Amino acid sequence: MNNIKQPDSFEELGYTYFGPLLFNFFTWLKTEVVNSDIIFFNSREGFFLEKMYKHFQEEYDLPQSIYFKTSRKLSTIASIVEPEDIYKTFSLHRYRGKLSNLLLDRFGINPHIDSDYLLDTRNTIPNLDKYTEEILYNAKRVRDEYGKYVSNVVGDFKNILMIDSGYQGTTQYYIQKTYGLTFKGRYITFKGNPYLTDVKGLYDFNNTKFPQNIIFFESVFIDRVGTYVDIKNGNFINETVEKEIQFFEEKEKIVEGIQQFILDGNVTSIEHADYIFDLMCTKDFIKNKELMNIFYHDNYYARDNIRKIV
Repeated sequence: MNNIKQPDSFEELGYTYFGPLLFNFFTWLKTEVVNSDIIFFNSREGFFLEKMYKHFQEEYDLPQSIYFKTSRKLSTIASIVEPEDIYKTFSLHRYRGKLSNLLLDRFGINPHIDSDYLLDTRNTIPNLDKYTEEILYNAKRVRDEYGKYVSNVVGDFKNILMIDSGYQGTTQYYIQKTYGLTFKGRYITFKGNPYLTDVKGLYDFNNTKFPQNIIFFESVFIDRVGTYVDIKNGNFINETVEKEIQFFEEKEKIVEGIQQFILDGNVTSIEHADYIFDLMCTKDFIKNKELMNIFYHDNYYARDNIRKIV
C-alpha cells in the first residue's frame, strides 16, 4: 500500500486507480463481442465506455457500437402493462424517500397527494392502487414512444450485445420483456437475474470488492446530461442536472487518464485491479481532498436524494 503513488491530478487518479479496472474489462470484452452484430452501450455509463471501446474496435476490428439511450426508469415505465407490474418493481429495487418522489421518479406521474410521507419498501410496500390508472396510462404512452426509438436502433440487427456497469441487468430485462427482444449482456459485474440468459460480468459479484464500490464508478461514468427519464414526440427528456455536483470536466480528465493507461497497455491482474480500486474507495486513503470531492451519486430510481460519497 505504501508503494502506491498518491495522485496529484484527476488524470493520475484515473490512470492509477480506474485504469487497471477498465483495461481488464475491455481486454475481456474484446473476446466476448466478436460474434455480435452491434454493441449497445447503455446510458449513462456507456457515454465514456463507448469512447474507450473505439480504441479496441479499431485495433481488433470489432463490431460497430451505438450509445443507447435508456435507463432503469424509462425501461421500467415502458414495461408496466398491468397493476402487478407496478409492485414487481420493488422485488429488484427498493425505494427510500417520499411517496410523491416515488411516484414521480419511478413511475413518472405527479398526482395530487393529500398526505405525503416517507417510506422504505424494504419494510413495507405502499398501497398504490389509487394511482394505478394514471401509472398505466402513462406507461402505455412511454411504451409506444420509446418503442419507436428501440425499433429504429435495433433495425435488422439480430445479434445484439448490451454493455452496462452492472448488478442485475434490470434495463436489459425490461426492454426484452416489453418489446419481445433478446440481447446478450456483458457487465462489469453481474449479480444474476433469473429472467436473463447469456449474461456475464467480469468482476465476480460475491468475490470481489467492485460491487460495493460501484457507486464510485457510476459517479464518474456519466453523460453531460442527466438520466433519460421520458420521451415525448420523439424527444428524450432528462433529469435536471445540478451543475455544482456534476463536475463533468473533472471526470473527463479522469477518463483521459484511464484512456492513457489503456493505450500504454499496462497488463495487470483482475485481482490487482480490484484491489487498487478498492484502495481508492477507502475513506481517507487519497489524501488530496480536492480530487475526492467530486464523487456524488444520484439514483432517484431507488432514493430521493443525491448522495455525496466519502
